[in-house]
This record gives sequence, structure tokens and C-alpha cells, in this order.
Amino acid sequence: MSELFIILIIVAAALYWRAAAQSKEIAADAARRECNLNDVQLLDQSVNLIRLSASRDHNDRWRLWRAYRFEYATNGEDRYIGRVSTLGQKVTRIEMETFGPLVH
Repeated sequence: MSELFIILIIVAAALYWRAAAQSKEIAADAARRECNLNDVQLLDQSVNLIRLSASRDHNDRWRLWRAYRFEYATNGEDRYIGRVSTLGQKVTRIEMETFGPLVH
């Protein structure tokens, strides 16, 4: 019985890790795309998880809501903050400090 429990925990952790990695890649792609559209430079080419919670999607199913932070520059000197929010594997909002928020 305890061996089965340990295997289930390992499988659950692996599934969570995989979903988290996919969500982070989706957020990074959205940040890159938004920076390209606004003709600014994405710094460090990465996003960082800043918030995680459970929330319901439009079909009333529970999903993990994640907020990511990224930095960008308009002229190569000043750093600005941007945020990407995902619900499950879907981008729901992109905010950039020097531009208005984009809601999907």
C-alpha cells in the first residue's frame, strides 16, 4: 500500500512539473511576441513565476492560474516590468508597464 502511494506522489509531481514547464514556455512565447509587436527588447529572454493559485475557467473547471514577470527595455537602457497571466495552458492577460494591458 505504501509503495503505491509513493508511486502516485511521484507521478503527480512529474505531471505537475511537466504542466508548469509548458505553462512557462507559453508565457515566455507570449512575452516575446508582445515585445516584438511593441518594438521593445525582451531582457534575459525569460519569465519568472511570481504567483500561483487555483481558479475556474470559462467552462467552470479548476485550473492553475499563474502570473509571470518579465523585463523589457524600450531603448536598451531603462528596464520596465511586464506580466503574463495564464489559466491552465492559455494566456489570459499581458501587461506592460509602458503600454496598456492586453486581455485575451
